[in-house]
Order: sequence, then structure tokens, then C-alpha cells
Amino acid sequence: MSADTDLDDLAALLPQLSTREAFAELETAQRAAEQAPPQSTIIPEPEFPHAWPHPKGGIARFPCALGCGWAHEHDSYAEDPDPISVPLTATSEDIGRIFGERAERRAARVRASVETAIRGHFADAHPGQEPPKRRIA
Repeated sequence: MSADTDLDDLAALLPQLSTREAFAELETAQRAAEQAPPQSTIIPEPEFPHAWPHPKGGIARFPCALGCGWAHEHDSYAEDPDPISVPLTATSEDIGRIFGERAERRAARVRASVETAIRGHFADAHPGQEPPKRRIA
């Protein structure tokens, strides 16, 4: 028993999977991931040159895949203009949906911004050459 008996009571309500059932779920998820069609992107792996609490700790750098020295920088902390609004009557599912939708919108904006910067760089610095694609899981 922990000091937080409310949490213990909630945990007791959750279904308890046997080891065999938990392993079967993991295998099913792994098989599904292996069968998913491969995806690719022109966005290179980001670099994070500064760790928190450095003032530039939220900067993600996306370097040119051709190694020319150019990089697009994205401030992960500065860009989040949408206010979080959760109704007082929201259930945990509602809250999960609200935050999930918010994360998807933000990810789409960041992805579009980085792709636009990379395409612009290639048009200026590497005319006639398409940005290389990399496979993502």
C-alpha cells in the first residue's frame, strides 16, 4: 500500500493481465508495427545542441542532409499559440482527445514549417536537386 490510497483504489479497478496476456498484447503490437507500410520524410534527424536549462534549450536543429552547413532551427518552447481549454465536465477520455488533437495540429504545423524551410534551402543552395528522403518507423 502506498501513501496515496485513492490511487491504490483506482489501480485496483484496472484489469489485471496475466503475464501470458501481456506478452500476447506486446507480440500483436510488434507484428502490427512490422507490417505497417514504410514511411519516408525529407526532414533529417534533429540535433539538440543545447540542453535544458540553457536559454536555447528548446532549439531543435535540422541540418542539410548534404552536409553543406546550413540548418533550420526550430524553437520547440516558443511555438504554442493555442490556449489549452478543457471543460470542467471533461472526462479523462475527453481530456486525452483534446490533448491528442492539439498535439496533432502542432505536429502538422511544425512538420510543414520544417519541410518548407528545407525545400526553400534546396531551391536556393542546391538547385535542381530534391532533398533526400529517409525512412522513418
